[in-house]
Amino acid sequence: MYVLSWLDNRTLIACDFMLAVAFAVAFFSLKRTYPILRGINTIGISFLLGVPGTFLLASHGYIPYFLSVTVANGFIFCSFIFLYRGILRFLGSRRTSLVPVIVSCISLAILCYYSQIQDRIVPRVVAISATIGFVRGLIALELFRKSETFPSPKAMRLFAAAMSFFAAVTVHTGVMTLLHGVPNHQAIESAPSGSGALLLGVVSVCVTGLFILVLASSELIARSRDESQKDCLSGAFNRRGIETKLAAELKYIQRGKHRLSVALIDVDYFKSINDIQGHAAGDAALREVAETISTHLRGRDYLGRYGGDEFLLILPQTPCSVALGVTERLNQAITKLSLATGSMPLTLSIGLTEAVADDDAVTLIARADKALYQAKSDGRNCQRVVIASSDPARSEAPALGAIIIPPVESSLLHR
Repeated sequence: MYVLSWLDNRTLIACDFMLAVAFAVAFFSLKRTYPILRGINTIGISFLLGVPGTFLLASHGYIPYFLSVTVANGFIFCSFIFLYRGILRFLGSRRTSLVPVIVSCISLAILCYYSQIQDRIVPRVVAISATIGFVRGLIALELFRKSETFPSPKAMRLFAAAMSFFAAVTVHTGVMTLLHGVPNHQAIESAPSGSGALLLGVVSVCVTGLFILVLASSELIARSRDESQKDCLSGAFNRRGIETKLAAELKYIQRGKHRLSVALIDVDYFKSINDIQGHAAGDAALREVAETISTHLRGRDYLGRYGGDEFLLILPQTPCSVALGVTERLNQAITKLSLATGSMPLTLSIGLTEAVADDDAVTLIARADKALYQAKSDGRNCQRVVIASSDPARSEAPALGAIIIPPVESSLLHR
């Protein structure tokens, strides 16, 4: 407390104002420059709402209680609600801010009663501490919950830890006030107590703003990296992107984590589409094929345009027997698509293989390519499988065992 007596409250208030305004301007500018960032405008509004709230709180004793207590804390509560809502939107969470709104309304009713009807400071401090600590705790919980799915999980967990710390300090203030009360009615405005609260507010604004900027930057970098790995025509991964995904999945195979199947998919007679209907029709066909395949995949599957009219499909945690049903279903979906649109019939030739422990990307793609060649040789509009041979006496390099699979039973058409 002796150190806090060195601090000037006016300076702390000015720092709080400037930080809030600076971060609000930064977030609004960020949203204007990068509209894809969700929730950033809402977070900017939350920082702006803290400015009048802090000003009214700092004017306590010079303006009516209703303004310096109820209205001021109303702004503060709204600031935290908007911060919570903005972070939810930024993280893509489906949760709502209804609970913090209800808690804030109850606290405002308590503040109004104990400032206008009964002038008691302890219930006011407890209500304020409980509300702000509760919302900070919700923010920390959501940050921890979503950290594993975010591009920078360590930064997210540090942010969550900081919010947990601020929530704990705020709740501790409320508990100590409830247990021991305050020395006198002006304790909240006394130099040490007031400076401590203001200093915590300044640190909180600074830490929150900086962490959000770091997370927004990480999100933009991740999106930029993803865009560089996407094919602009089909919307699937480009060759570089799908090869990166394949390399990552092969590492799991080498550790014995799970099974992996891959398929090379070729659009049958694609050159005829270009020659007869034009390149615009060919581009539209590629988009339709990519979109249709993507809608029939799981979240952990990957589709990439490997070159021209050829796609590479990666099916993690999927044995070849199950992958056959998947690819058959994809071919059926493409056939139905062309019938529904009345366009030139679209069919697929598919070469399928399953990875083994000593596979690298070259050998795996070579087997899938051999299976695709067999599918084309057998009249197209079908799928063929080539698996790694278990017979070491075979002299082919790499040793391959070609297996032509008969039509898939209906029981295999569903995963």
